[in-house]
Amino acid sequence: MFRRTLALLLLPVMLLADKEEPRVLFLGDSITFGGGWVVNMESAIRAQKGMARATIVNLGLSSETASGLSEPGHAGGAFPRPDVHERLERVIRLFRPTLAFVCYGMNDGIYMPFDRARFDAYRNGMIRLNQALVTARCRVVYVTPPLFSSDDRAKDPLNYDAVLDAYGAWLVERRTDGWTVVDIRPRLREQIAAARALDPKFVFAKDRIHPGEEGHRFMAKAAWEGAAPALKWNPHVPFAQGEKLALLRQEMSVLRDAWLRHVGHKRPGVPGGLPLDQAEERAGRLLADYLAK
Repeated sequence: MFRRTLALLLLPVMLLADKEEPRVLFLGDSITFGGGWVVNMESAIRAQKGMARATIVNLGLSSETASGLSEPGHAGGAFPRPDVHERLERVIRLFRPTLAFVCYGMNDGIYMPFDRARFDAYRNGMIRLNQALVTARCRVVYVTPPLFSSDDRAKDPLNYDAVLDAYGAWLVERRTDGWTVVDIRPRLREQIAAARALDPKFVFAKDRIHPGEEGHRFMAKAAWEGAAPALKWNPHVPFAQGEKLALLRQEMSVLRDAWLRHVGHKRPGVPGGLPLDQAEERAGRLLADYLAK
């Protein structure tokens, strides 16, 4: 009788222990590091039931690849492109993600025409990344790379955007292996065409690679439309704007810089963040202000 009573008393504790705290990770290159699409996604995630105070961290890193490749003379010969696999074990061990959004591909073809060996390096790198996250019991949502030189096709003589089409198509095919993949590329083309119909001077990415503020919002909208239903979240939530978005952007930046410092990486020129405990305290205050708005 005593054992049965004890078991009943312990049951709620066991159930709570089995229910993991949501810890959301964003991984990617400089487009993710920049954080525009990430912070819009974060505002939508925090609007979901039970997610308002979830731990959400952007660990994107500029120049990074999943393929481990780097073009000759990258950054003027100052340093090779960082490889996510150099830090992935530390990211998983230290952050302990339960959900990850992953967006690689833009740098993985190293801005050269399609080549089978480079494609295989990207494919194998993504498979390794998936295995590591799934082994850590992390749900993964893959986002295809955004468009290259979408504002002026004449400035893409090597047709690098077609390389990204191939990489994106391979990712989409992984749905048959059980991967959750959101293909943002068709939706981006639709949104850009609609924006240009209203304003012929609209520019998605001035440097052909990094979207502007509205371009990041397009990315987030395309990613959210695909990810929310897959995660059984409400897709019909507006992104934060104005002062609320500014608060969330500050919170994201504080945590991003601190976590990049905490995890460590090989990319020079990344500003060092606060010690993690200080960053979490500051981010907590910013999040509280955001939620109070």
